[in-house]
Amino acid sequence: MSLVTKISITLALVALGVAGAVIAPAKNDARNASSEAVQAASMKTVEVAPMEVMQVRRQGYSQRIRINGFIQPARRVTLTARLSGTVASVDVDVGNVVSAGDVIARFDTETLTLALNKLVATTEAKAATLLRAQKELERTRSLAATGGVAQAKLTEVETDVAVQKAELRALQAQEAEARRALDDAVVVAPFDGIVNSRKINPGQAVSINTELFEIVDISRLDLVALLPPQQSAGLLIGQMAEIEIEGLPNRPLSARLDRISPATIDGSRSLQVFLRLDRTIPGLRGGMFGHGTLQIESHENIVAVPISAVAWEGADTFIRIVSDGTVHRRPVELGDARIGEDLVEVRSGLDDGDTIITIPLKDVATGTPIKIAGR
Repeated sequence: MSLVTKISITLALVALGVAGAVIAPAKNDARNASSEAVQAASMKTVEVAPMEVMQVRRQGYSQRIRINGFIQPARRVTLTARLSGTVASVDVDVGNVVSAGDVIARFDTETLTLALNKLVATTEAKAATLLRAQKELERTRSLAATGGVAQAKLTEVETDVAVQKAELRALQAQEAEARRALDDAVVVAPFDGIVNSRKINPGQAVSINTELFEIVDISRLDLVALLPPQQSAGLLIGQMAEIEIEGLPNRPLSARLDRISPATIDGSRSLQVFLRLDRTIPGLRGGMFGHGTLQIESHENIVAVPISAVAWEGADTFIRIVSDGTVHRRPVELGDARIGEDLVEVRSGLDDGDTIITIPLKDVATGTPIKIAGR
């Protein structure tokens, strides 16, 4: 074979190889394009209702619970008799305004005064007797030092002085008790308030611990409400409420959560809470019924979505969004804010204007076409 023939054959083979190399990628590209077309065609369009999607936007959220209860004075006291005796005078009646220290009733003190005077005289006599015994003790000690009296005599005089001192202390205690009884015979108001009840009359004989008056302070009023224990988790002292009083329409009042009972009421599954009204208004009385709402949590400028929109896969948390007519997974970080039972805070991962799917779509892959009914 000639040299020219060999070169021709070699060039032909090279040409065939190049053509094969060009044709092979072309076939692969056509195959891949065909596969993608088949995959896209196999994804069935998902249709959701308008209420199953929502547009994300930052806003404020507050959680409120309904409360109702009865108004009662923040301070009230029932005054009782501290001694047995006869009521001499009653100086106030129901509805009267009293100030701290005002005399509101008096007991007859004749017997008490006589008893005190007798004790005073007895105490003074005992004090004189003790003084004489002490002087006798001084004289006996001097004689005992020189051998003028026996040691037994000195001991006897010392014992007598000790007995006289003890008896004097007992009489002084009785005198103090009699003076206190005289003080107790005068009944005074313990604080500024209003007489809510009066249970005695002049000339009436009463025994110790008999109820005399009830004094209430209506300058500070509480709404006492009962709540189910499950609502107590979000309660904090200082939370504010808006209250309306039945019988006083169109006159809303603010109240502050002041106290929370540590346990439910016996025989009940209710927790007692006390809300201090910020002010009083004419016509407001203890026992009136009030109702309103207590704000237990408030969050400003946050993103919150339904908990049903959040999906988990292992350690990943994501939300499905609608973008360019298809479904996409968006990783998110949840916040700590509690917003009722249905919403959860999304700290990062979503932007204002994002359209999210609020129902679980477990079998829908990323890239699946989606249609919102009616749009």
